[in-house]
Order: sequence, then structure tokens, then C-alpha cells
Amino acid sequence: MSSTWKILITLLLLIFVTFSAWAVLRGQSHPAQPQNTPIVTPNPGFVLNIPQKALMKNYVQVSAEALPGTKCELIYVPPSGATHQTDTTADASGLCVWKWKVEESEGKGDGRLIFTIGDISETHFIQIFSNF
Repeated sequence: MSSTWKILITLLLLIFVTFSAWAVLRGQSHPAQPQNTPIVTPNPGFVLNIPQKALMKNYVQVSAEALPGTKCELIYVPPSGATHQTDTTADASGLCVWKWKVEESEGKGDGRLIFTIGDISETHFIQIFSNF
């Protein structure tokens, strides 16, 4: 194995250990999140409340906590691949809320949630089921 590969592997291991230690020290190891558990972003700017799963023909609600007046955008990409974009602004209490009906025609599987709050973007996933 060349010295370049050894250095690369060493750096990757160092990065992994650093991020693992950071998560433990912050008390935020990432086991499976219970439904609607806030997810704290690495950049202190907003907190997301996202269910892990949703049921077709029912409503799903997600929210973000940000500074009041912050522009909030959500792009929802259901398993079918269609794109739904909605914009809102954080209210006086700093809350951005989105609610929509999960349509059966959009299929079951993994849906994607792309949040842009101010200048920070994050992508998360939600499982869509026909029944639980």
C-alpha cells in the first residue's frame, strides 16, 4: 500500500473519531430517532421537528425553529420523484410550519425533505407507508 493511501486512511479514521467524540461530548449520539424528536443541526441556526414516517392518505407536519422573520423553504420530494416547494417565514415565536397530505399517487418508500432556513440547507428523509 502506498504512503498516500496510508495517509488518506489515517485521515479518514481521524475524522471519524473526531466526529464520534464530538457527538458523545455533546450528548447527541445518533441512534434511531423517535418520531418527532427535534434534530439539532451542527450549525446553530435552526431545529427541525420531523416524523420518521408518514402514512399515505394522511397529513404530515414538519416544523423548523429559527429566528423570527427568517425565510424558510421546504422542498418535498415524494418517492414518485415529483417536487413540491413551499416557502414561509418564521413567525414571532420563531416557528416555520408545513403541513400537507401524503397522496397515494406519490407512492410509498423514502421521501426527501430539503430545508433551507436562512442561508443553511439540510436534507432529511421520511419513510412513506401505505399502512403501519
